[in-house]
Amino acid sequence: MRQAALCRARPLQLSKSYACRESVSWSTHRHISQTAAARNSPSSTSWHEHAASIRAGHKKSLLTILEERGYVKDLAGDRNALNKLLTDKQIGAYSGIDPTAPSLHLGHLLPMMVLFWMYIHGHKAVSIIGGATAKVGDPTGRLTSRQEMDRNTRTSNLVSLHSCVRAMWKSVDVYAERHGYKKDQTWSKSIQNNSVWLSKLSIIDFLSDAGTVARMGAMLGRDTVKNKMAQGDGMSYAEFTYPLLQAYDWWHLYQSGVQVQIGGSDQYGNIVAGSDLIKHLTPRSSTSPETKQLSGPFGLTVPLLTTAAGAKFGKSAGNAIWLNKTMTSPFELYGFLVGSADADVERYLKLFTFLPLDQISAVMAEHEADPGQRKAQHLLAREVVDLVHGSEEAENTQSQHKLSRRPNLQSLQAKAEGGKEGLDRVYLPHSLVHNKLPARILYHAGLAKSNSDGTRMVNSGGAYIGGQSETNKSEGELEFRSLKGVTASAVAEMIEKSNVLVLRTGKWNVKLIEVISDVEYEQKGLSAPGWEEILAARDQTLP
Repeated sequence: MRQAALCRARPLQLSKSYACRESVSWSTHRHISQTAAARNSPSSTSWHEHAASIRAGHKKSLLTILEERGYVKDLAGDRNALNKLLTDKQIGAYSGIDPTAPSLHLGHLLPMMVLFWMYIHGHKAVSIIGGATAKVGDPTGRLTSRQEMDRNTRTSNLVSLHSCVRAMWKSVDVYAERHGYKKDQTWSKSIQNNSVWLSKLSIIDFLSDAGTVARMGAMLGRDTVKNKMAQGDGMSYAEFTYPLLQAYDWWHLYQSGVQVQIGGSDQYGNIVAGSDLIKHLTPRSSTSPETKQLSGPFGLTVPLLTTAAGAKFGKSAGNAIWLNKTMTSPFELYGFLVGSADADVERYLKLFTFLPLDQISAVMAEHEADPGQRKAQHLLAREVVDLVHGSEEAENTQSQHKLSRRPNLQSLQAKAEGGKEGLDRVYLPHSLVHNKLPARILYHAGLAKSNSDGTRMVNSGGAYIGGQSETNKSEGELEFRSLKGVTASAVAEMIEKSNVLVLRTGKWNVKLIEVISDVEYEQKGLSAPGWEEILAARDQTLP
């Protein structure tokens, strides 16, 4: 008998939850209301008492919380039924990610945040990594097929992405506790690879189960199919069946109590396909319509992550902010979020943090009173770096950011010596700096990809040099001015005073450059862009 047929008679059950963490770590710099978290968490009472409190209007339901914070775009299923389900019953929910890159990016975080909220409210959370579906490639919203990935790259991405997701879940436990959500025995999470079950699925079983549910008219009528066929490079059979593979994932998970799938707004069609498959394969019972409805599947899509100007985030949009610190450093992540527009920051605080809504409102009131301080943006950046990389990294990054805004030479040197703040210090030999134009020095220091790139940065006003402030001479504060118009002789005068240059590109990328002799540079075994050319030219002049 086929595996799917056996599964139809299998009762739904929740898998064993994770062990409880017994202590809560509090941070003195946060203004967190413990009672605000306790109002919405079932950790201190039984599930039934918690549900009764929600029904009585003393607490907000989980779905209400998600709606108030802006997570819900569309629901597949009845809203009231889902609200009742999440209130009355501990169920499972999942979201999936294909390993098309070695890291999560900020766009992935949005559906994961819904999963995190469900997790800290006692529901089973499952993160699926699409080791099998990545071989096909999700065509949703694309006009061109994804570039085929070789096996080694796909395997490497799978391992790296799993590590990234695991680190996120570990961080969520700590982050939630700092916000007053104490972990208890109801919290349960797992990370699974869909290769485990899809690799065992025969083509005959797949077609007889999923294939008989899918109707050609509905599949051909999907926007992704129509647009790719009419405007793109056509659609392969593998791409055409991708929604059915995703549907089978959900069917597999549904048998262990996973009744909710969470995805981006572009995944609504794929989610509906999964819902249809589950309804088709689930045995028909003689229970009441309400019971039947509450035992069925539900889908939830989150809004597309955009700025107020309509710009998208994500790898496909070409502006991905990665959550792996080797691809996007915590400093870069912090700087990106600090740069959030005033029109976006309140929405981002609701979406990407566990901060209570009343605290967000209070911060926004302070921000509106003095927008120049960017208090809301700094809070957002601190919280997200904390969530993704941990509190110690968030504290160091915030300190580094403050240092980059109003540095002095002594503090920069001290921080670089200690190495605790991640300040980027480089040594350059005299030959790469003396009588060289600023654009060339940017290239040698690694701040520009080439000499022409350095020239472009200087001419566009995106590169700066630090000098002693005329208004705060006593404090030694540095004042940055544009490199546009700065001559090689002016740079040489600055080096003669201290053998140090402070350069900045963009708003926050600061480098402390210490100029040493060519002999010392060679003895240290150092290298920089352009240094090999200097050595080669010198060797040619030797007798």
